[in-house]
Amino acid sequence: MAAGQLKNSFTSIGEIDNAVLPSTLVLKLAFSKNHLRYFVVSNTHATVLYFGEYTLHHVADNEQLAQRLEKIYAKDDVLQISFAEVLIGLNTPYSLIPPDFAFMKKEGELMQRCAVANTNIAFGTEEEVLPVFSKLFKRSKVLHLNSTLLHLLPEYLNDNPEKIFVNVQSNQLDVILFRADHSLVMMNRFDYKTETDFIYFLLLCCDELKVNRENTDLVLIGEVSEKSKIYDACYRYFKIIQFIEPVSNISFSKEFKNFDKHRYFTLYNLSA
Repeated sequence: MAAGQLKNSFTSIGEIDNAVLPSTLVLKLAFSKNHLRYFVVSNTHATVLYFGEYTLHHVADNEQLAQRLEKIYAKDDVLQISFAEVLIGLNTPYSLIPPDFAFMKKEGELMQRCAVANTNIAFGTEEEVLPVFSKLFKRSKVLHLNSTLLHLLPEYLNDNPEKIFVNVQSNQLDVILFRADHSLVMMNRFDYKTETDFIYFLLLCCDELKVNRENTDLVLIGEVSEKSKIYDACYRYFKIIQFIEPVSNISFSKEFKNFDKHRYFTLYNLSA
């Protein structure tokens, strides 16, 4: 199956054999006014089979975004598969709410339980866009992309609990820190424009939380590479920097050999 070409820029990795049963496949999808990205994952083999990314141009508001997404769906054969499950990841502003204070959720927000971190993540919705997905994907579930971080990052402390995680996006960063017993200390989001802003917020968190940058691993997730200015800024202040590795229970088809697996970690690992 191949996704149809649209005026929006489209790239893809992998393929889905026609012999694969749709009932064994999960679609994991995220969107913004600039992008629509999705992974197709085999439940049977816990393998990432396919990645598609549309770069959207000239989207003024959510109403236009909803219209654009409907047109993409109509021409994309992969998105029209009868998936066993569809997970839609939002990246809207969020807050963490302890279980006993669930009543603090604001009207119109969604709330997702994150048992590993013993917290709820409350987040805003894209009101004009979500009804489109409800219509196109009858069995869809709406989650927050950062729930992936709360679910999985404690596993990465088993070899060394002295780690601080940073989820990098084009104009936002999330700083996540756990204690040695895997309990959550913080997950905060900051807006930035330059690498100077970025490193300011990261160092501010380290100072407030008394993180020793000499012996704490800085683990980078998301839209960052060794060639980026953000990486250079981090290199000046942290002795140990690494990119997050995929979890052990998921694999990738051979076409993903050169794929930066830290880049969309929150999406391909998204789970209800």
